[in-house]
Amino acid sequence: MTVRERMQKATECPVKPEWFSMPYEDKTKMSWLHYEYACLLYSRIVNSRRKIISRWGKRHSDEQIAEFCAYFSKRMQPCMYDIVEGHSTELSCKVGYVRDYCHGNSRQENTELTELARQAMSGLLDDCNDCPNLCLTEPGAYCELFDRQGLKVIAESSDEVKRQ
Repeated sequence: MTVRERMQKATECPVKPEWFSMPYEDKTKMSWLHYEYACLLYSRIVNSRRKIISRWGKRHSDEQIAEFCAYFSKRMQPCMYDIVEGHSTELSCKVGYVRDYCHGNSRQENTELTELARQAMSGLLDDCNDCPNLCLTEPGAYCELFDRQGLKVIAESSDEVKRQ
């Protein structure tokens, strides 16, 4: 999937890019990767045919699912950095990450959501090999893709940044 296709798909998702890019200094390629992951996880949840995931999704609004996906994506940051820095080649999605956010879930729901999240992350990292954005090799670099999403900023002084 191209960057343009992913951006188009992301516009249909209630996960907001600004959840990953404020303040200005957070407009990094790694933040973009988290945003893409949250959007992909959202899509996987709402389109799941797994009975348990489907039932879980119906009990939550689109906004609640999007907020969960943003939370989970940010919670996966240490795992992503371990992969980027070569400390690990294995994804480490923990059931506790889901349980910490979704207190009313059953054990089976937590397990299913964790497995779905692991599969989504694995798929995203596979796609990264062909992506020209280079989020994994340049994680701290500024990412102009946030600007394309309408999150332009104007520097009013050397330290102060204001949203347009």
